[in-house]
Amino acid sequence: MKQLKKRVWNLYRVSTKKQVNVDDDIPSQRKACHRFVDSKPDWEITNELYEKGISGWKKKADERDEVVEIKEAAINKEFDVLLVFMDDRIGRRDEETPFVVEFLINQGIEVWSVKDGQIKIDQHIDKLINYIRFWKAAGESENTSSRVKEYKANYAEEGYFQGGPATYGYKLVISDIPHLKKKDVFYKKEVPDEYESEIVKMIYDLYVNRHYGFRKIVDYLNSNGYRSRENNLFGVSTVQRMLQNPIYIGKKKYKSFRGKDGDTMPYKEELRIISDELFEAAQNLRKKRSDALKTDEKKGVPMSGQLMFSGLAFCEVCQSRLQGSYNYRETKKKKNPDEVYKRVEYRYRCPANKGTFNHEQNIWGARKYDKIIINQIKEIIRNMDLSIFIDKSIDKKKKGLSIKEMQLKNINKERDDYKKQLDKLNSEIAKSLFGESSFTPDQLSTAIRGIQDKFDEASEMIDYIEKELSQEKENYSDVRNMVEELKNWEEKFDAADNDLKKVMLSRVINKVYFGRDRVNIEFNDYIEDVLSLIEKS
Repeated sequence: MKQLKKRVWNLYRVSTKKQVNVDDDIPSQRKACHRFVDSKPDWEITNELYEKGISGWKKKADERDEVVEIKEAAINKEFDVLLVFMDDRIGRRDEETPFVVEFLINQGIEVWSVKDGQIKIDQHIDKLINYIRFWKAAGESENTSSRVKEYKANYAEEGYFQGGPATYGYKLVISDIPHLKKKDVFYKKEVPDEYESEIVKMIYDLYVNRHYGFRKIVDYLNSNGYRSRENNLFGVSTVQRMLQNPIYIGKKKYKSFRGKDGDTMPYKEELRIISDELFEAAQNLRKKRSDALKTDEKKGVPMSGQLMFSGLAFCEVCQSRLQGSYNYRETKKKKNPDEVYKRVEYRYRCPANKGTFNHEQNIWGARKYDKIIINQIKEIIRNMDLSIFIDKSIDKKKKGLSIKEMQLKNINKERDDYKKQLDKLNSEIAKSLFGESSFTPDQLSTAIRGIQDKFDEASEMIDYIEKELSQEKENYSDVRNMVEELKNWEEKFDAADNDLKKVMLSRVINKVYFGRDRVNIEFNDYIEDVLSLIEKS
């Protein structure tokens, strides 16, 4: 009777796309596995599985399609041997991979590696050896990842260009830095482009100083003949990206070289196109608008229209936001009474002047009330003591910083506790493999994943708070901006056009409530605090 050959499934894996596209070592893995099978007369390859660009460290087993397929096929007895080039091709997660191997062996599958031979679990010592083997592989992955990130970070910090097109606003020039590997080749670097950098400045000015929205900026650029680098019309997404890219203040973003996406390289003055104050003002305005859209609260965001307080005006009775309206008024000409001319009169109108609310007044003439409100704002700002404003604002900032520092301290403590728990659980695994623990390997693996998730969440929160603290400690830009805004506010306001006047008003007030022959102005938090302090003193 002819003896049946063992059915062999080969698994090949490379962990990065660079390995796939540049230094693809899957062919070498495949050749080595085929030679190994050829040396076993009773073996034959019946299936080959490929994982390209899949990390055996970052990806869990149940997130890898080929590993899931192998486990299902093992249950269905579709093969007899799993062969890999090295045992870390199965995976590099020390809390998980040994149990994947154990699962396959318990299903009657032999697990082999060209480099390391057969992986067994016949004795307790085999389990410990397997755990140590994959624990070492996990450590190598962590070290490799750290080395790669550090290399790329240092590479970028030296000013070497990372490839691809230059960011809009910049051009590529040849530097005097020779390439590390390629002979007679020099690295490139980004420098501000004379034409494009002026467009960047214009976009920030329109957004911050004119309060233009993304669409309005795009319309302005395209209608005035400005074009992208490829001579195409500007799009909204392009403008959005430009308004949040810190490269324009000399802080180019990393992709993933050090820390998380969004981190920036060390500051380089030669990359600067705009001031820190203008960039910070754009970020604050962007956040303010985003929050307003999420809550449907347009506070501080001027709306389009002819009314000076459009978007800021509210009914004192029902709290509804007032709408703009107009009517035509006919006036006889003095020289020729038989002729009349029409004049547009803009008005604020409460849309909720029906139902249970008793509105004593629901229409307010814009020309009359705009003048009254603006004069009152001028009077208050004219007599405001800026030294009190500065002291109060900085004191408020310091309190906010102390709260964040306390949060950071507490979360750091939490993360340290999670780290201790992870260390204990990892040390318990070896005991479990020898049957000396009251916990099973599966229980420990589940517990480790849960604690690891909490550890990662705490780490992300720490990064977020540290970034906020760093930004706020660098400068009190919003306080300085507000002080500059309030200096000679009346003169600047009178010299501005209507669009800029709306912006200036929205920066000092939150809302204006219209009532019966009266208005109530609600200033922004800083000014309200200062006015309250002045009143008390």
